[in-house]
Amino acid sequence: MGGSIAGLLAGVLLRRAGWRVDIYERSRTELSSRGAGIVVHTDLFDALENAGITLSGEVGVHSVGRMTLNRDGQVIAEHAMEQIFTSWGLLFRLLRRAFPDAHYHPGMVLQGVENTAHHVTLRFEDAEPLAATWLIAADGVYSTLRALLMSGQGLDYAGYIAWRGLAIEGQIPVPIRRQLTGRMSFCLPHREHMLVYLVPGPNDDLRTDHRWFNWVWYRPAAAGAALDDLLTDDDGVAHPNGIPPPLIRACHLSAMRNAANELLPPQFQAFIDHTERPFLQPVIDGTCPGMRYGRVLFIGDAAFPARPHVGMGVSKAAADANALASAFGASATELSNTLDQWEHARLRLGHETIDWGRRLGSYLGAGPQNAAETSLADAFRRPETVMAQVAAADPYLYI
Repeated sequence: MGGSIAGLLAGVLLRRAGWRVDIYERSRTELSSRGAGIVVHTDLFDALENAGITLSGEVGVHSVGRMTLNRDGQVIAEHAMEQIFTSWGLLFRLLRRAFPDAHYHPGMVLQGVENTAHHVTLRFEDAEPLAATWLIAADGVYSTLRALLMSGQGLDYAGYIAWRGLAIEGQIPVPIRRQLTGRMSFCLPHREHMLVYLVPGPNDDLRTDHRWFNWVWYRPAAAGAALDDLLTDDDGVAHPNGIPPPLIRACHLSAMRNAANELLPPQFQAFIDHTERPFLQPVIDGTCPGMRYGRVLFIGDAAFPARPHVGMGVSKAAADANALASAFGASATELSNTLDQWEHARLRLGHETIDWGRRLGSYLGAGPQNAAETSLADAFRRPETVMAQVAAADPYLYI
């Protein structure tokens, strides 16, 4: 279940290992990323190699370091770090081409699941029930299978939202492009955090001036009335899991742009000014007590949705899928024990990743509530810590 990157990776890997795999995706239309940027890690390259996917040419934009700007636009700190940034869309299209259309089923809305000792049965909204030997839950942050099988294990709102957007590189003033190209750049208003970096442009274009500057701005929004108002459209319809960009009310867009002029350095204001349609998402995370429920196996964000500061969503999903495909290579008599071992290892990493994300976001939103939290926030709001750890090239240094 789930036809995004986690599900596609698992599907391609398992088909290559000889399994019959079908993917069921709830969306009836082609999935859209809304321009999310992705940090490329070794885990992702390893999974692609094992899936038999050959990368031809560049897959992203190279970055050599990081910098932090103050409100006046002056550089106050720098940090060397080589890495590659790509886009969700580029990676999705690469994987989608590798998975056969005949086994990819859009518009399949799951309503229930029956888990027995020998098989699992799925019940859909407008289709006949389906029986399978195993079911992989790769249906993302707001996983239907998580809700069905992990009763009481919900998601936690972090107390802040992420405004996001994309600005075409060639539309940004030349001095700003010269200063920020090849870097991930940060600014740190009080209880806030913004970052900018280059990713492939429309149609995966990697030519200079045709790429996108991807920006993310974390801002406080208290749970309850403040958050609900941001996620309610002009018709009064609430969208608690994230409001579609066209439905964001003009008053909220205007307020965000006004705040940018007051709080952000001129360079960052330019990115927002040149973004036609910014969008927002509530920042959430969540843990799970297990990744194996009988014959249902959870991977990626369906198991452990981490705060985006860790920059590991895709890479962790790739590692989950890669390790799972390896576990399925065990003999029939050893498979159950091998899957238990897979679950134990991935659970530990999942919990550590969630904890790291919470440390990275400790100074955002409502901020610290006691002396211990204040000490933690003071350490993690330092530019040196932000630049070293947010979306780090080697996350295993910190988890």
